[in-house]
Amino acid sequence: MKEQRTIDKIAELETTIAAANAAEKVDAINLLAFEIRNSDTQHAISLCKQAQQLSSEINYSDGNATALTNEAFCYVQITDYELGMEKLFEALAIFEESKNEKGIAQVHYNLCLIYFRFSDFNSGLDNIVKALAYFKKVNDNAEIARCYFQMGFLYNSLNDSTSAIEYFNQSIELSRENKNKAVQAASIMGLGQVYLNVKEYDKSAVHLLESMAIREQIEDWRGYAAALNAYMTLCFETDKYKEAEEISIKGIKLTKELGDKMGVSRFMLDLGKIYFKQNKIDEAEQTILDALEIANKINLRMAMGPAHSALSEIYELKGDFENALLHYKIFHKVKEEMLNTTAAMKAKSIQLMSKIENAQQEAEINRLKNVELKNAYNIIAEKNKDITDSINYARRIQQAKLPKKEEILSSLPQSFVLFKPKDIVSGDFYFFKEISAGTSLVFLAAADCTGHGVPGAFMSMIGSERLDDAVSQTSNVSEILKQLNKGIKASLRQSDSEESTKDGMDISLVSLNLQSGATSLNYAGANRPLWIVPAQQLTTNNHQLIEIKATKKAIGGYTKDNEEFEEHEIKLNKGDTFYLFTDGYADQFNGKDGKKLMAKRFKEIVLNIQNKTMEEQELFLNDFIENWKAGAEQVDDILIIGVRI
Repeated sequence: MKEQRTIDKIAELETTIAAANAAEKVDAINLLAFEIRNSDTQHAISLCKQAQQLSSEINYSDGNATALTNEAFCYVQITDYELGMEKLFEALAIFEESKNEKGIAQVHYNLCLIYFRFSDFNSGLDNIVKALAYFKKVNDNAEIARCYFQMGFLYNSLNDSTSAIEYFNQSIELSRENKNKAVQAASIMGLGQVYLNVKEYDKSAVHLLESMAIREQIEDWRGYAAALNAYMTLCFETDKYKEAEEISIKGIKLTKELGDKMGVSRFMLDLGKIYFKQNKIDEAEQTILDALEIANKINLRMAMGPAHSALSEIYELKGDFENALLHYKIFHKVKEEMLNTTAAMKAKSIQLMSKIENAQQEAEINRLKNVELKNAYNIIAEKNKDITDSINYARRIQQAKLPKKEEILSSLPQSFVLFKPKDIVSGDFYFFKEISAGTSLVFLAAADCTGHGVPGAFMSMIGSERLDDAVSQTSNVSEILKQLNKGIKASLRQSDSEESTKDGMDISLVSLNLQSGATSLNYAGANRPLWIVPAQQLTTNNHQLIEIKATKKAIGGYTKDNEEFEEHEIKLNKGDTFYLFTDGYADQFNGKDGKKLMAKRFKEIVLNIQNKTMEEQELFLNDFIENWKAGAEQVDDILIIGVRI
């Protein structure tokens, strides 16, 4: 289904390629590759490589970088995100060298699309902010509207519906002014998805139908299919299964005509789930098997996992437990592979960005030899501001990933979390999870990742995700740390080779089985202990602190894959207090005499504040360490969690 305007444009470009000189030929090939990137992706990749070869022969750097950018977009279409990212960083280095600001901005925009695909919102936000800054500088409202659309997508993914609606509306307003109906329709669909997420179904339907109407008018059939899929989801969630079924069948027909195998697989998977809800088990089984076959052919892992999960449910219902178990195992294998890919992509991003930054630093040093020091200072100050602004955005992302303290207080009313990052973002993180609302089992952890600042923050994001995944698999704290160790080593592709990274984390983890009269606590630690102060000591002068020692192994790094972490089961009584913490508090130096606080004095402080409420303890510990620093630099991230039963 290709409109006549597109057919005419492709024919015109093919004619230009045949007749143009070298540079014009490169530009025409790049335009043709961009035009067919969705409809004939493999041919588009071939054209991109042709443009790169010709650009190299005539030393046309911007033509080469544009071809790399187009090729990267094609790889995103076929879900080869790692290769797409490599091509974009190649293009970025070329555009940076030629000082092509527009090209740089376009690369940052495309990088944000990749980061958002695997939920690295921190890096995605950093790149979209950079792109937006350039487009605002040149007053390119069409591109600003596209950036606002991506910001709306980001905040919707973070469940910040207020911010998402604000950005989508700004995008709609600008795209209407520029008469860009494609971006307008996309942002209207974005609003529909926000309202769908917050279950305001009437508002969602209005916006999704409006988006479809605009896309039908401009013959944007791929966009129409996306909005149609969202509307089908709305029908499914509101139990309108017959209408959802009809929409899915329509969507399958449309995406087949477009040659969009990803869309076909997605609609077929949804149709299978609809059949399952209608108790059409045989139809559900066959439809999902067909969807899985397509997903396997195009390596669409985001569809493979849900397909295997759905098939496991179907076979369990049919009493075919052998197949149910098989698909359940494959589902978890695919999920593990996706987690590993996500972690690898984050590590690859850091590596590629570091390579470009090193090259930029060398170029800057050479340039500074020929300019006044004051000018150099101004440039560095501006760059530092940009970096700081980006890290501040990253801080918002990291804070959004941390548990809300209100959630912890809801389950553990007498508790506190003292969290003081050394830099804007932190390598320490805390973790809280209640298995399901109303149960008595909760998990609590304090973790210290390798490094602090931005490197530590990357590790903390990976560690937090892998810990959450481990807790979802088992409630045994020893097994959780064992799985976490394996997960970190797999995510960072750690091995015994010298080239392998040795990053990891120290952690103390407890599970609490809250019951009337007593609390059962299970603890396991990797290099981080658990401190307990029994309640009966509070009325005597013989205060003692019980230290439960951790296993002397870190998570990840040099630790072997099958390392065991010792578990301790402790019965706590009402009034008992326990503490989880990282090493930042005890390692802080005094600003007056340069002495370190040390663990011994930290214990004394904890014992001396036992007559205080937990809220008062947090305030005291914070004030004490600030006075102790006395103007000295904070040496590490600080994290202390206290809980009184």
